[in-house]
Amino acid sequence: MKTMNIIAIALLACSLMTTTAQAASSKSKSAAKQINASEDIDSLGGNQELMEMAQKIKSTSRSRIVQERIVDRNNTLEFGLSYGSVFGGDAYVKTQSLGAQVDYHITPRWSVGVRYYDFGNSLTSEGQRIYDDAKAAEAAGGRALPVDIDYPLNSTIAVVNWYPIYGKTSFLDMGVTQFDLYLLAGGGNITLSSGSTSVMTGGLGLGAWISKHVSARAEVRYQRYEDQIATGARKLDIVMGSLGLGWIL
Repeated sequence: MKTMNIIAIALLACSLMTTTAQAASSKSKSAAKQINASEDIDSLGGNQELMEMAQKIKSTSRSRIVQERIVDRNNTLEFGLSYGSVFGGDAYVKTQSLGAQVDYHITPRWSVGVRYYDFGNSLTSEGQRIYDDAKAAEAAGGRALPVDIDYPLNSTIAVVNWYPIYGKTSFLDMGVTQFDLYLLAGGGNITLSSGSTSVMTGGLGLGAWISKHVSARAEVRYQRYEDQIATGARKLDIVMGSLGLGWIL
């Protein structure tokens, strides 16, 4: 009987030791499986291969951020051609213009230039009516009243351009276009049918830099000069609008 008790105690002791060992082993495995989130995240960011794979993934929606100017306009020349119309001024004449210009871009913010305009003129409906009445009166033996006009022939103007607003846009996702809103001011000489006189101008424009060498411009300018008609000198305030293309060297 005493022997049986000793055997039972020995078996109980072995069972307790086995249970304790299994619990310790399980605890050790659980500790080994714990995740250090900061280290894992850091290792993901530091894994060059994973980073390259992530960068190659293309999203269906993308936003473009462009910080540098597309066109370098430091110490560059721009040559251009333009077509425009005159609004206001003499009610008897409608005037259109063909222009050529050279701009020297000192910096992206400032440029100076010279512009030449050749004007084409025709009578408005009111001017044509007065002209026809005068011809009819002359043909009938009466007194012909002339159409009292003084129309522009050409002008040469020096200007200073300031570009305070700059931006970029993407048209139909075909590419990024750089544009500037600018102010201009200047003066020069205008040749009229009665002779030459001084002219002052000021206005604003939009320049779009289509590529590194091609530009497009839209301008609206105010001009003031004095012409000569039969009744004497008069001051004219006119507005010119023009569209043009340029080539940047």
